[in-house]
Amino acid sequence: MTTTTTARLAALALLALSACGKPLLYAEVEIPRATVTLTQQSFPATTNPSPVNVCPPEVVVAPGNTCLQQTFGFDLGNDFKDLTKDSAEIELRLTQLGISLAPTDPLGSFASVEEVVVGVDGTAQGLPVTEIASYRRSPSDPSPTTILVGGRSNVDIGSYLTGGSQLIIFARLQFNQDIPGFTADVVADFYAKVLVDYGKAAGIF
Repeated sequence: MTTTTTARLAALALLALSACGKPLLYAEVEIPRATVTLTQQSFPATTNPSPVNVCPPEVVVAPGNTCLQQTFGFDLGNDFKDLTKDSAEIELRLTQLGISLAPTDPLGSFASVEEVVVGVDGTAQGLPVTEIASYRRSPSDPSPTTILVGGRSNVDIGSYLTGGSQLIIFARLQFNQDIPGFTADVVADFYAKVLVDYGKAAGIF
């Protein structure tokens, strides 16, 4: 095979890649699991709550209960920026979400908490709220001193990001009596597959 023929075949291969919508020089990088933790998020006491913490009107609240909601922002920019800055495509999924509630008073309990729901809030983007996990008080443990809520998911969160890197997680509680302030540790696991554009990174294309 002559050098000219080889060059022509290489050029055709690059054109074929370009025609398929792929960068000319690229690699796929897969991150099976990346864990992001928000520790010691504060919930205020439920007495006279701020209007921003009241659950949306479309939420169904059981008779006699009050519903409050707290949101948390995961900034994924720091965790994925080295990969995404030169990416041509990225697939990003929330695979697991967990929240651990603990009263600020060591002698406190969550006996009045009837239900906790956690999920992804996409209302800012006009997307539906996606519930991922829930807790309901059990007769076998009517006065828990901590509440653990966790669940697995396969939510494609690319369209849920605000500002390119912020993911809004919510925790929604229904309770039948006022409770004092408490804290929460929030942990989320993500899966990512990135198509890295080496031509872009090197300033070639």
